[in-house]
Amino acid sequence: MGYIEIPVDISYRLVNHGPVVLVSSRSPGGRYDIAPVAWNCPVGKSPPRILIAVGRSHATFENISSRGEFAVSVPCLGQEKLVRETGSVSGRDSDKFSEMNIEYTAGEKTDTRIPLGCSGYIECSLSETFETGKVALFIGDALAAAADPEAFSERIRPESEKGRTLHHLGGKVFALPSEKLSTV
Repeated sequence: MGYIEIPVDISYRLVNHGPVVLVSSRSPGGRYDIAPVAWNCPVGKSPPRILIAVGRSHATFENISSRGEFAVSVPCLGQEKLVRETGSVSGRDSDKFSEMNIEYTAGEKTDTRIPLGCSGYIECSLSETFETGKVALFIGDALAAAADPEAFSERIRPESEKGRTLHHLGGKVFALPSEKLSTV
């Protein structure tokens, strides 16, 4: 089997199939915001830490930098529209929660709004920031986490509809995990 060459500028898509997340934050002026972030990963277990990559020109960058906290929610099957819509406008120009009628609950440990219907969420305090080029890497220490019991039971459950998380493949294309594989 031979390989086909792919453009380097989209090569990241080979490894970027983890779930897209919705990052909730609050501006210095008090406006709640939410934005999709495709580049994210866990970076520690003790303490539990999450890394998100955010463009330095985005409102989310300003919000997290100024307030030192954020929440990461994991959208699932049926929330594609929410992901697309929240990424289509800037939180500087729009009150997304009100204008998009996003149902939410208040963060338990952070001053954020958590969108309802997601597989789960993690509230974080900002631990470290690394700025590189046009992007900032935020590392947050987990303060609180919760999940839909259909979606999560010690692991995400792709065999359940609520556990079928959205995975960004590039552009407007998403995929879903389709089954659980076991090594036993």
